[in-house]
Amino acid sequence: MRILGVIPARYHSQRLPGKVLLSLRGKPIVQHVYERARPVFGDDLLVATDDMRVVEAMEKIGGRAIMTRSTHTSGTERVGEVAERFVYDAYVNIQADEPFIETDHLKKLIQLLSKHPLASLMARINKVEDLLSPSVVKVVVAKDGRALYFSRSLVPHPRDVPLTSQEVLARYGFFRHIGLYGYHRSVLMEIVTLSPSPLEEAEQLEQLRWLYHGYSIWLQETFYRGIGIDTQEDYETAQHLAQTLL
Repeated sequence: MRILGVIPARYHSQRLPGKVLLSLRGKPIVQHVYERARPVFGDDLLVATDDMRVVEAMEKIGGRAIMTRSTHTSGTERVGEVAERFVYDAYVNIQADEPFIETDHLKKLIQLLSKHPLASLMARINKVEDLLSPSVVKVVVAKDGRALYFSRSLVPHPRDVPLTSQEVLARYGFFRHIGLYGYHRSVLMEIVTLSPSPLEEAEQLEQLRWLYHGYSIWLQETFYRGIGIDTQEDYETAQHLAQTLL
């Protein structure tokens, strides 16, 4: 199976404009992502962006980057445009604001993608504050690994245990979604044509559109210690984490 790794890098982010070019230990965030993915994908890797500043930053380090339309509302739509131009069997969507992504994550996703046409990853939640944070997307899965629902709220919601108690974590299995996606080409070209759903609009999570329209997303558990950078506070946290993780 020929797989293309795509890093959708939207420069004009609403909450933290230009975040993909913010510096961590002397390198733009998107460069860290690219360098971590390169050992897995080799030359089958590119950054897809809406701004020439990102293209220039990648070309400066010998990376591969292309311009895509500025009208995309999600990373998946941007990957879909890439798929129109570069024909592969499957594509992996690598978040441009995840500088601590592990090569093992990418390898696990590729392995899952060999079995299922739409795949992603999850990790066990070990902190109560993460359970209550809307920035941490929770996922509930069936016993075979298919996603049942994604939410910024706490799901499942324990009825008889205080939410501030560590017992919540010990008694129930809670998982955070890791924002990596793998798609077979045929599925990708279908889901980018789907109409938005009320669930997606409520939670602002693109994957809920796919569930709403009847697609299955298969997840595999992995270890996670990073952070997605969406806000100035996230960036400040990432600067501290970078001292040990980069």
